[in-house]
Amino acid sequence: MKSNQKGFTLIELLAVIVILAIIALIATPIVLNIITKAKKSAAADSVYGTMEALKLAYTESLLDEGYAMPLTVKFSDMSLQQGNPAADIMNGSEKVTLKVSGTAPSEGTLTLDDGTFTATGLKVNGLSCTIDADQKVKCGD
Repeated sequence: MKSNQKGFTLIELLAVIVILAIIALIATPIVLNIITKAKKSAAADSVYGTMEALKLAYTESLLDEGYAMPLTVKFSDMSLQQGNPAADIMNGSEKVTLKVSGTAPSEGTLTLDDGTFTATGLKVNGLSCTIDADQKVKCGD
């Protein structure tokens, strides 16, 4: 009697599983690296947005009384409201609210002095961010 069996052998199935495992081992670190880069880039973009908000606040203040330089913004979790991120600008004894679109830093300080920004302990989404001499933002662990 002739047997007409259809299907895959165990060896063929194991070969496919091994090939898929190898592809997964190669692809996983690449995908994780892309996710990490995206998080760092998003944090840096948030800091740039915060810097622009501080510049705008200073420019608008010139129309009224004008802030004295340097302007320092202190961020803390308590000063941020969900959906309306804000932080207090400390200008001498005066306290003014800075509204940031997007994700504002959760801690640290940002200082504007004669068009130059400096950051101390700035954290966005758990990533530490710094501003170098060329005013470029770098975020990392």
